[in-house]
Amino acid sequence: MNTGSARLMIPVFNLLALVAVGCPTAHTSSVPEAGITQVSFDFSKIDEGVTKEFMKAWNYSRNGIDNVEAVVLIFGKVDGSYFATALGQTNEINKVNFRPDPAAIAIAHTHPTNLDPKPSIEDMRVGDRFGVPIFTITRWGMFMYDPNTRRVTKIQHNLDWLDAAKWRQAHQSISSK
Repeated sequence: MNTGSARLMIPVFNLLALVAVGCPTAHTSSVPEAGITQVSFDFSKIDEGVTKEFMKAWNYSRNGIDNVEAVVLIFGKVDGSYFATALGQTNEINKVNFRPDPAAIAIAHTHPTNLDPKPSIEDMRVGDRFGVPIFTITRWGMFMYDPNTRRVTKIQHNLDWLDAAKWRQAHQSISSK
């Protein structure tokens, strides 16, 4: 039964974005390190509940080993805090297929370890289209495309995005700049 709701597909396989497994640093050196760029997203609001949903998505993607991806939508509560929902994976190769929620304030999704860890051109188009930050969850760190600044920033190193305390530290380093 067609309910009229649209599905959004984000293909992440991009020949220009491929990186060799084990060599991601060659492609991340031009990306600003965590804490350099101020963005409209408040990292200090990422708590244990949100990082738990990141972990669910990471597990759905088989920890980035397979070319299967998963999505997490991040929402704002009335009190200003954030909550997230992992949507799971669709078993599609190098892309995710999900129903966008207009209430989402950010979209995070996993990238396989054999792809560029930064948001792809298509990821950036989705961020621009919906006016929300796009996060990529990877073994090499977490990256964010901010449609307000049109910049990609590395916001967490390696698997630090799983630790809620690291988000508070990232917020403190941004605030002190």
